[in-house]
Amino acid sequence: MHTKLKSCGDCTLCCKLPEINDPEYHKKSFSYCKNCNLSKGSCNIYENRPMTCKTFECFYLEDKTDLKPNDVGFFIFTEQHIIFEHGEQKIRTIYCEKNRLKDLIYNLNKDKKIKALIEDGYAFHIRYDQNDNHIKIYDPQAFGEKLVFVHKNWSVQKQNEVVNFNAINTQIERR
Repeated sequence: MHTKLKSCGDCTLCCKLPEINDPEYHKKSFSYCKNCNLSKGSCNIYENRPMTCKTFECFYLEDKTDLKPNDVGFFIFTEQHIIFEHGEQKIRTIYCEKNRLKDLIYNLNKDKKIKALIEDGYAFHIRYDQNDNHIKIYDPQAFGEKLVFVHKNWSVQKQNEVVNFNAINTQIERR
């Protein structure tokens, strides 16, 4: 059975939040693409858009969530570099407007499709500003209902300290 995909409608967050690093076009994250027509909610170069845009897979459009990105301030997608030859990691990436981080966990948990992923052990890496090294992690099984900050340039030891500290505190809080 083929499920009809949803439409973007008035949503243009994929034109704003992610970086586009295409050989013919570059756009920084968290700034609108110069080709995005905000008044029409469309792309001025849609037929000739960069490959990054052509291959982008939004969870909302794929009917993997009912959370419309412009309503909640974020979108979810599967980042290709987190799929390994020995199987897929249970991580999904979220680009979230910084001012909408406070509602992120609530919104994820109110969506039945995303809640099923969470119950299946999925975690989320959240990008929320132009510094690609700033990542927040939402992993309720490891850290409970909170976002944990990790910096990509931290040493493996420092990352492990932060992750272990948050995991231990979560275990203590659950007692």
